Amino acid sequence: MNFSDQQRLKETILQEYPRLGRDDSFAFACGPGVSCFTVCCADVTIALTPYDVLRLKRGLGISSEEFLTRYTLIPFDQESRVPVVILRLLENEKKSCPFVGAQGCSVYPDRPWACRMYPLGLASPAKSGERVPNEQEFFFLMKEEPCAGHEPSTVSSGRNRAQRSVTIRQWLSEQGIDQYNALGELFKEISLHPRLLKGQNLDPGQMEMFYQACYNLDKFRQFVFESSFLKRFQIEPGLEAKLRDDDLELMKFGFRWLCFALFGEPIMELKKEAREWAQTQLRGIAPQEKRSG
Repeated sequence: MNFSDQQRLKETILQEYPRLGRDDSFAFACGPGVSCFTVCCADVTIALTPYDVLRLKRGLGISSEEFLTRYTLIPFDQESRVPVVILRLLENEKKSCPFVGAQGCSVYPDRPWACRMYPLGLASPAKSGERVPNEQEFFFLMKEEPCAGHEPSTVSSGRNRAQRSVTIRQWLSEQGIDQYNALGELFKEISLHPRLLKGQNLDPGQMEMFYQACYNLDKFRQFVFESSFLKRFQIEPGLEAKLRDDDLELMKFGFRWLCFALFGEPIMELKKEAREWAQTQLRGIAPQEKRSG
């Protein structure tokens, strides 16, 4: 789906779909007992968030580099201000999801945000790339062919449920959406940063920096620990140890780094030696050598 298609779909949603709040209810069922089971998992565009990539690569037990190479694409779109990562589908007739088989989803505990949300969508009246207050966002229900989950169902075993009425608030809780949304809000602070919305364009090097800090966490960790980064920047006590082993802490730190490096926000502090060196460079003079004795 290209940018024009996305805009047309958004206009249709804004004009024709009922707007739902967290306390509104809907009825739905999904599982092997439903005739269309896994059909919706094929021939679909799923944009992956940084937290989606973190969860999936960790659940699969592979590096972020391997996950991104094997399972994702970065489509070129002149309208995109930042890199967008989408799930790479299999090159078969159905364009199947690489993680879905006859028994269902093999990465179900770590499935992406979009899969957890379905059949709910989330929209806002904002223009493309614009950020609006969360209270202006609304939910809508997707009823697509050939989904039979909106029809009465007799599924009752395992994680498959008979069709039941549930509030959107309950659905979000059951699907584990809260942490995804919390981290999504942090991601919006950089992907919808005011400077980007005002027209700042990232050069190729900055686009690579954005991609690395958000998605390729193993490579970003190498940057932090194998370059002169820690010699130049002051970080909070105890954080260095967390960044070595905790992908979630590293991802949050990457968001902070991008706010500083790309948009000049004063949230990172240079160490004294690095600050003095930078000041001498700005003045165009060489630092004086210390004399012994």
